[in-house]
Amino acid sequence: MLDVRTGLSAFAAAALLAACGGEADEGYDNNGNHPNPPVLQITKVEGRYHHGKEAPAAITKAALHLPQTPARTIHLPALDAVSKAALDDDSGPGAMLMAKAQAVAPTDSPAKLAQALEWVRSADGASHAALTIHAADAFGIRLGLLVHALPDQTLLHVYSPQGQQVHSFSGADINALLRRNAAAGDHSEEGRTWWSPDLGGDTVTLHLTLPAGLSTQALQLALPRISHGLVDPSAFALGASARQHGEHAQDGEQDPHGVQKYAPIPQASWCALDASCYKTGQAQRDAVARMHYIKNGNGYWCTGTLLNDALETDIPYLLTASHCVSSQTVANTLQTDWFFRSESCNASYVDARRTTRVRGATLLFSSNVSQGQDMALLALNDSAPEGTYLAGWDARLHNIWQDVYSIHHPAGGLAKITSGQTKRYGNCSRTTCQGDAHGRYYEVVWHEGTTQDGSSGAALFSYSNHVIGVLHGGFASCTAQSRPDYHGRLDLAFEAGMKNYLAAAQRPRF
Repeated sequence: MLDVRTGLSAFAAAALLAACGGEADEGYDNNGNHPNPPVLQITKVEGRYHHGKEAPAAITKAALHLPQTPARTIHLPALDAVSKAALDDDSGPGAMLMAKAQAVAPTDSPAKLAQALEWVRSADGASHAALTIHAADAFGIRLGLLVHALPDQTLLHVYSPQGQQVHSFSGADINALLRRNAAAGDHSEEGRTWWSPDLGGDTVTLHLTLPAGLSTQALQLALPRISHGLVDPSAFALGASARQHGEHAQDGEQDPHGVQKYAPIPQASWCALDASCYKTGQAQRDAVARMHYIKNGNGYWCTGTLLNDALETDIPYLLTASHCVSSQTVANTLQTDWFFRSESCNASYVDARRTTRVRGATLLFSSNVSQGQDMALLALNDSAPEGTYLAGWDARLHNIWQDVYSIHHPAGGLAKITSGQTKRYGNCSRTTCQGDAHGRYYEVVWHEGTTQDGSSGAALFSYSNHVIGVLHGGFASCTAQSRPDYHGRLDLAFEAGMKNYLAAAQRPRF
């Protein structure tokens, strides 16, 4: 159902769409851009569960299907306390630091990486080589491959020592992402770096495959650094599948090889409220993702929310804060965790549906902190997982003094819920926020629960279950619940450009 400003029915809106352009891509250039894209006169859309199916199973498969290939292991030391504690200035307000860049000197140039690889040929004539990275005390590793030359036909497989699943990418996939960075103006080494998925644990293997007839010299890659996971292992929890097998989580527990630690789940503040305990937001919590992204080799957590669009295209639009993701280069590093919450109220186990998407996103719109509303709209490069919800939104101006709530991942932990009221408008800079009758942000005071680092980017919902804003940051805590948080106003970001996607009269191309 759509709330249409002109009072149009869904049928009339469809007629308006037809009148706006005929074929779906009419009016757009070859890059999917439009100088004045046709937009429906709609400022409110209801939420719904998406119509899509699960992504193809071919994305992951057992590593045992890969040919046996000798792999040199590079051992990296544990990060020192100073490295772990040093917050990067580029993190922005409210982003949760969860990984630090770590240099890999033995492979920091194409020549060095080539020396580290031992190529073998399989019966079909393909060439294979592998490299294993072990980083002491890491609770996750992402490989930062600097691409000098990568044939489209190359296959890159990334897997953990147990090899139960492998994420596979083609050279064409990676080149397309890096071209997108260049098109956005990033020709730096950062813009030419592809980051592998985080599989958890302190060891990861990269397996390279070149088809028959393609010289290994055509591949020119370097691995100058990794992103070293820093998650505090003080609290552990197993997924529901482990519980079904009678396993129990213990602090610091390892597998028999002493390698793969149980996935640590950071602890939110003591007054945080488990989102699984409340009827409020029961559907909306299925739209919320924990976001893991990389800036300058450092990893961060934020929160994002899937949005519905006027045409119900099932495009996985993800709303978050601009201080989390403000460039295409960062968007390409995005990894999202879905259904990352307790399986029941205050349970110690994660929802059995928990799943991850690892193929990044396209940055569609970004509005900065000081002049805009600290808001970004992305489109996932993966399909959204089956069972996710596309949240409704209301891009009209909302008065102060209304009840609101938010669902988020404080400290990168399981989903929590907060509820409170908008009090007034405000404005923010990178360092502070204050009230302003004509401000670009909603000032919100929580009555139940609170937010913390990692909550940034979470949607602000009205009690009619429509998104009206996005969390920038603020001063709230368990001991200072009367201090406000600030949320960028959706109505302003919508008019500034989000409407070109969320209320597009034709399916956007990007």
